[in-house]
Amino acid sequence: MTISTEVPKSLPFSSALGSLIEATDAIKNFRAIALLALTFIGAVLVGGVLTMLAGSMSSVLLGFLGGLMAFLVMFYGSNAVGILLMRDVQGQPGMSLVDAVLVSLYTSHRLIAVVFLEFLIVLAAMLAIAIILFVCKIPVLGPVLYTVVFPLSAIVLGVLVFALFYVMLPLAGPAAWSGATVFQIIARLNLIVRTKLVSVILLEVLLFLITSFVALLIFGVIGTGVSLTSGMSAGILGLGGQMNMYSLASGLSGGSGYIIAAGLGGGLLLAAAAVVPGLIFTKGVCIIYLNATRNVDFSASEASLNDGLATVKKKAEEARERARALAEQATAPAAPSAPAAPAAAPADSLHCPSCKAPVASDDVFCGECAHKLK
Repeated sequence: MTISTEVPKSLPFSSALGSLIEATDAIKNFRAIALLALTFIGAVLVGGVLTMLAGSMSSVLLGFLGGLMAFLVMFYGSNAVGILLMRDVQGQPGMSLVDAVLVSLYTSHRLIAVVFLEFLIVLAAMLAIAIILFVCKIPVLGPVLYTVVFPLSAIVLGVLVFALFYVMLPLAGPAAWSGATVFQIIARLNLIVRTKLVSVILLEVLLFLITSFVALLIFGVIGTGVSLTSGMSAGILGLGGQMNMYSLASGLSGGSGYIIAAGLGGGLLLAAAAVVPGLIFTKGVCIIYLNATRNVDFSASEASLNDGLATVKKKAEEARERARALAEQATAPAAPSAPAAPAAAPADSLHCPSCKAPVASDDVFCGECAHKLK
């Protein structure tokens, strides 16, 4: 029940185009088909039943719970399917559906962490550019600096957004399904962005076209059948104008028994129809990831990321220690001050101890009473 972390082997087709066309063979993986179908159907059933209960009870919380449960079923189930297809692409022995689900439950949280870190990276870049733009508000020098800042900022943000939505997010799943940890995923995707951004985007566009064409065929067949069946049902069951797309879509939250049944059954039908395009796309991104990582040494990238994280951790620890020292210094009681030494009396304030007449410091006798001073 382990996921291999070996270097990807050569794929059946030497070219990327041939590899992506082979993604259509995902429909031959019956375990993946069964698991993805169960995932879609389970999500529809869980979300649909809870949504119907929420509608009958007018409970917003129950409706939210239904949506959350449907998302969790989809999330962990689709990741389990990805694990099965990744092993298929790597040429490794398959695993049972139960093992795939267990591995998904154990490792899929890595994707959430990766997505969170990726958005933090983009947010940090936007914050840095915002600070630079504030600097550009300086009179005279600001417009000159903005001449350089504007094009550079546009390039940086454009590359970041493309890298995020076309490389980091689509390939994070295959990286996790191949057994990489969170920081390994970040390091590997970062290297792919820096070295193979254009080729990966082209392959993903091609995969999108293949998946869209297959989905168009399947949903065209389903749509034609739904239209004919809805028309016949309206006449035979006496539903009249109730059998329309809006009624079917909102049937789970109310309506007659036939409308609720049609809405639930239609949802199951759409979920089953989405299985084949979903499998093709999932296997396609696995192929793209393995093509991008084939014969690539990630040790330097991972070591650089670890060094950077260690540096950041060290600086954060130093800042914490410094803040703690300043806090302790601010709250420490003040040391008692030493008593001031008595000031020496000035020379012109000396007096005779006998008659109190003023005398000089070098006088031997008092000039008034002749009292001996020294």
